Amino acid sequence: MAALLEVEDLHVRLPVAGGTLHAVRGIGFALQPGRTLCLVGESGCGKSLTALALMALLPRRAARDAARLSFAGTDLRSLPERRMAALRGDRMAMIFQDPMTSLNPTMRVGTQLVEALRRHRRVSAAAARDRAVALLERVGIAGAAARLGQYPHQFSGGQRQRLMLAMALMCEPQLLVADEPTTALDVTIQAQILRLLAEVQRELGLALLLITHDLGIVARMADEVAVMYAGEIVERGPAAAVFAAPQHPYTQGLLNCIPAPGRTLPGTPLAAIAGVVPSLVGDWRGCAFRARCSRARPACADDPVPTRTAAGRHSYRCVLSPAPAGREAAP
Repeated sequence: MAALLEVEDLHVRLPVAGGTLHAVRGIGFALQPGRTLCLVGESGCGKSLTALALMALLPRRAARDAARLSFAGTDLRSLPERRMAALRGDRMAMIFQDPMTSLNPTMRVGTQLVEALRRHRRVSAAAARDRAVALLERVGIAGAAARLGQYPHQFSGGQRQRLMLAMALMCEPQLLVADEPTTALDVTIQAQILRLLAEVQRELGLALLLITHDLGIVARMADEVAVMYAGEIVERGPAAAVFAAPQHPYTQGLLNCIPAPGRTLPGTPLAAIAGVVPSLVGDWRGCAFRARCSRARPACADDPVPTRTAAGRHSYRCVLSPAPAGREAAP
C-alpha cells in the first residue's frame, strides 16, 4: 500500500541564546492509510515539534527542512501558507496535547466546531450544526444539541478531549495527528478515549500518528513504533517486534522501567534510566545516549552511528549487534 505521509531527513532548528537548538535531527518515517504509528520517548525529545513541523505550525523563528515531506503526493516543504491552511483541518487534522488551552474559552463550542467545516466545505450553517451534533453524539457527549451552546470550561477534562476529537473529524480527514491525547486523564477515561480513537480509525480508514510516552498505550494502539531520543529516531519497527526484542539500549531502558506483573515485587524500587537528556543546543558527534548507557564504548563517539537491522523492518541506530527476543544486544 502506498504511503499517505512520507518523511525523510526532517530537521527542526530554533535560534536560542546559546546558539541553535536542533530539536529534530534528521528523522524519517512513512505512514499508510488505516495504520497507526506511535512516536515515543521522554519529554523534550522532539515528538511534539515533529508533529508541529508536519502541520506547518512551528514557532515563527523555527526553521524546518527535509529531503522529503509529502502528504498524499503533495510536497509540503514549499507549499504556500494559503494551500497549507486549506489542508489543515480538512485532510490533515491534529488533536493537541492540552484541550483546555487549544479550545477558545471565549467562544461556544458549537461555534468552534462549525467553523472548521464551513471554512473547508460549502455547507449551510444548519448542515454544519447537524454535523457537529452528530459528531458530539458519536464521541459520547450526551445532550449534544444543547451543549453546543456551552463554553469549554463547562466540560470535564475527558469531555474536552472528546470535543477536540470531534473538531478534528468534522471534515473527515485522511491523517490524524494525536499529541498525547490522554494526558492528565484518569485510566478509565483514558481507555474510553483510546477505544474511541480506534473505532473512528476503523470507520474512516484514518492514518493515525500517535505521540505518547506511555508504552502501555503504544502496546495497545500501534502498528509501528518509532522511538525518539534527543531529536533522533533511535529505533523503529513493527510494534510486536520492538516489544519482543528491543535492540537499542534506550528502548530497553524504557521497557525495563515498566513494572512486570509477577516479576516486580510490591515495595521494590522501579528501574530508571540514569542521567538526563543532553542539551540539544549545538552539534555533537556519535550517539546522543552514550553518556547514559551502561554499555557505552569508544566507538559510540564516532560518526556516523551505524543503522542496523534486527529482523525485517525492525531497525535501530547503535554499535551493538542485534539480539534475539528476550536478550540484550551484544557488542
